[in-house]
Amino acid sequence: MKLERMLSIITYLMNHEKARAKDLAQKLEVSVRTIYRDVDSIAQAGIPVTTFQGAGGGIGIVEGYRLDTNVLTGGEVRSIVTALKGLHSIGGDEKLRLLIEKVSNIARASEFTAAGDEIIIDLSPWDQSDRLGRLIMDLKKAIRERRRVSFAYHSFDKRTQRTVEPCVVAFKDSNWYLYAYCLLREDFRLFKLRRMRNVNTGGETFEKRDFSLDRIEWDSEKDAGALVPVVVLLDGCMESSLVDMIGLGEHEVMEDGRLKVTFLMPEGAWLYGFLLSFGDKAEVIEPEHLRKTIRNMVERVLTIYDSV
Repeated sequence: MKLERMLSIITYLMNHEKARAKDLAQKLEVSVRTIYRDVDSIAQAGIPVTTFQGAGGGIGIVEGYRLDTNVLTGGEVRSIVTALKGLHSIGGDEKLRLLIEKVSNIARASEFTAAGDEIIIDLSPWDQSDRLGRLIMDLKKAIRERRRVSFAYHSFDKRTQRTVEPCVVAFKDSNWYLYAYCLLREDFRLFKLRRMRNVNTGGETFEKRDFSLDRIEWDSEKDAGALVPVVVLLDGCMESSLVDMIGLGEHEVMEDGRLKVTFLMPEGAWLYGFLLSFGDKAEVIEPEHLRKTIRNMVERVLTIYDSV
């Protein structure tokens, strides 16, 4: 604990001209006397920390002092800082923020300002809701403490109650997932965090099971089953956003200006919802049975609105 506290003091002083012992004590939740003892230990370790007297005084590090940069290059530091800032964007705590400052200080003085600023990775949601960030932090804690997690899971047209043994939180294609051993299915499963409700991360402890990240089946969210070749005609106005929505396959511009898109996807509720999300901007051409399925679903929707 003392070593971690000393590193925190060094990190803070490297990024601030000076600090009052009282403020450091409050920040690190220790007494002022403990701070002064830590400062003495830091000085004995060879880091030129000193005390400034007077009204504007405090504790500081001699101007111009930098940490050794032999271990990592400036470019490597910037890459690390960029990744850490991305993690911090989804609910990073104070320790993670201090770690960003600590790693940033390894960069040379000429590179310090730009460290981690060339690329911004912001994993927080557009709606600025903090629910997702809090959930990720709670799941991380449950994984560390090996506690079971229970929740209601909404999957397409059904809702099930799950209790799982969490393994890892994963980010894939703009979505967050929990990979865990599901007691209901008696196997490892992938759960989309946005579909989890009434999450309880304080369940009983469990013995860690052997698992491999290579086993994760990312397509499990799109229904199990054989891939079906799907041919769709999209309005020409969809061309600019085609890659964002489809993200796969080639497309051909037809004589009427529509875009003919071919892709492979397992058939099921996810595919039906995906195709219907295009509204009147898409027409399913093949396979014929899928075309009929979409038509029947549209007719049922029309019946609902006609009855109003």
